[in-house]
Amino acid sequence: MFLYAFLYFLKKSKVSSFEILFYIALIIAGVIQLSQLNWLHIVYLLYIISLTTFYRPITVILLSLTVPLLEIRHFMDSSIFIEETVFNISVILTAVMTSYFISSVNKKRDKLESELKSMKEENSNTTQTAEFGSIKEDSVIAQYLSSVTKTDEEIKEVLLIIKQSIVAESVNLFVPSNNNLKLRCSSEDTQEIIPSGEGLITQCLKEKSTIITADINEMGYEAGYIKKGKITSFISIPIIDEPFVLGVLTADTSRFSAFNEADANNLQLFSKQLIRILQRERVYSQIQRSHAGLRVLHEGSSKLASSLRLDVLAQKLVESCFNIAPSSIIFLLKTGSRFEIAQHKGKIPIEKTSLDLKGTLLDMVKKNMEPLYLSDVRNYSLPLLPAKTKDISSVFILPLLYEKELLGMLVFLSEKIDAFTPYQIDLLGVLGTQASISIANARLHSEIEKMAVTDGLTGLFNHRHLQECLSTEFKRRERFSEPLALLLVDIDYFKKVNDTYGHPAGDKILHGVANILKDTIRNIDIAARYGGEEFAAILLGTESSGAKNMAERLRNAIMNTAFNVEGKQLQVTVSIGIAIFLGLSDKKESLIERADQALYHAKRNGRNRSVLWNEIKR
Repeated sequence: MFLYAFLYFLKKSKVSSFEILFYIALIIAGVIQLSQLNWLHIVYLLYIISLTTFYRPITVILLSLTVPLLEIRHFMDSSIFIEETVFNISVILTAVMTSYFISSVNKKRDKLESELKSMKEENSNTTQTAEFGSIKEDSVIAQYLSSVTKTDEEIKEVLLIIKQSIVAESVNLFVPSNNNLKLRCSSEDTQEIIPSGEGLITQCLKEKSTIITADINEMGYEAGYIKKGKITSFISIPIIDEPFVLGVLTADTSRFSAFNEADANNLQLFSKQLIRILQRERVYSQIQRSHAGLRVLHEGSSKLASSLRLDVLAQKLVESCFNIAPSSIIFLLKTGSRFEIAQHKGKIPIEKTSLDLKGTLLDMVKKNMEPLYLSDVRNYSLPLLPAKTKDISSVFILPLLYEKELLGMLVFLSEKIDAFTPYQIDLLGVLGTQASISIANARLHSEIEKMAVTDGLTGLFNHRHLQECLSTEFKRRERFSEPLALLLVDIDYFKKVNDTYGHPAGDKILHGVANILKDTIRNIDIAARYGGEEFAAILLGTESSGAKNMAERLRNAIMNTAFNVEGKQLQVTVSIGIAIFLGLSDKKESLIERADQALYHAKRNGRNRSVLWNEIKR
């Protein structure tokens, strides 16, 4: 028989498995008879339960039916006939219930593995076409998560089998919650089991050891929970998934001395199944949290990629950050040696928009260019911001880097201690990387746009953009009748400057006159290089008298300025022609022509003067 068993296990074939399993049961029966230890009958239960994991239900159930045949000699003894009958029935019931349960669990497991494999394959294909493809198919993940929400039902099925196996009145699973134990699941109505705190279940949790009591009342112990029925015999084991204690499994009955070491071993066997269920639940929770976080990250990144305007980017970035880590948020953009508050959300203790970070925690992050998280800054020696932050307890600072250049910083402030989790920080880091790319793209786009409308030498708008601005202002005046003036400015005798001192000197004169023009007109006005040595200025909301005054201020400012050219001080004068918007019948081309006529009149009559078109004698 042993040779046959060896060959069977070597071949790993289950064709003749029933015969081998029966021989093993026969050996157990022989050992029990030779030793005359009736308590060894529990080995039948453990043997039957262990087989349910590896063999089909029909094989296990048929084997359980052979146990009464092996124990038929005990039926001949009338003194133990009832006890033997109850035991054999319990073996058969255990085989049936355990086989059914294990079969059900295996089917669910196979189904989940199949769905998970399918989901991974689909997500793997999707990631080849999109950066965030792994979260693109929400329906697949939703289906997967919805199929694993029956954890409590599975736990209860295990508890009911334990109840039958060790003949208990109630079997309960308690799990840690806020330094106490709460009831997770019970073989009975959960309303009948009320945790009372401390007691043997707490001792079992703290000591991580099995507790068995024959009479809990005589020993003066408390179980740690209250139930309707009386508790006399009590057993509890810790459920340990190294290094974590997941909970405490208990069984009780009103019978005296009802449980022994064999029952504890039986509970230990079932606890492994509970550990697998709780592990799977924890994995599902992590998947769900990761999926939610990635969805928020995907949505935030999509928003950042949808715009090339810095103001829009700033708003969307702060909104996306708030969705990941709700707190007070400041988005700082680097401008030279200072930082500007581009966007903020929540309570911020800063009133200025332009900040000097010297001597602050932000300055340290600026120099190190590394993220910094401080879980408790209430007694921190270095100021966090260039303002008082007495109500802030924790802070996370994320520098935004692009090709080793610091573009800005995201500052997260919270009144709570340890407000940000590692998972939130990781998500914010990924979002910050995307934000850096978007900010760099927006700045590049802005520079390209600026180059398209700006004169490279003077920094003023170019001729094409001046024409576009004039067209826009004329369209606006079709709805709102407002004054408008146009100045055309020409540098007197500019050709002599180029001929005498060279074109580099002429370029310095052009750049200097452009700066004076830009500084003289208002912020709402528009200055441009009209072409060659000519400049133009659109004066919004300005009548003829105001335009004349502005032209004179500009003429005098240029005349009184000495330009340093190769160590020599040069002075130039300008002639200015002024034209005023005449009303709805007026045209852009007519306005430009009138200003040009006024300029020609100024140059023909002595230069270094400003002339209004309507003052010319025609």
